[in-house]
Amino acid sequence: MKKLIYIIIFIFATTLLFANVQIIESFTAANNSNAITIEWKTKSENNVSRFELQRLSNGMFKTLHSSLAKGVPTTYKYTDSDSFIKETISDNVQSANVATYRIKIVYSNGTPDSYTDEITATRNINSIKRTLGMLKEMFK
Repeated sequence: MKKLIYIIIFIFATTLLFANVQIIESFTAANNSNAITIEWKTKSENNVSRFELQRLSNGMFKTLHSSLAKGVPTTYKYTDSDSFIKETISDNVQSANVATYRIKIVYSNGTPDSYTDEITATRNINSIKRTLGMLKEMFK
């Protein structure tokens, strides 16, 4: 009986160990004033089908880009050139100054999808660009 308990504990611990293998090693977003460059590096891609890069928009995450997993540790990169366009919320139009991203990890073996932590990038524009943008918006 004692041996059976040890076997069950071993199987449970092994399952937890391999179920929590870290897939994403790093996940960053860099602002280059006109767009955001998102980059992620994988540590392992075992049983991963694809990665879906998602951006928060109007309170919901929407998939921007999908990359098939390559099966080996890889660095992926995506440039989000629409990251700071105007967003419509109800009848109000507001400028999106912060972009929030996450990665959805889709598995090929039936494991439920998982998500990375969210990261953000802030738009830094100078006052001349802001004034020109406001003038353009007025005369639309």
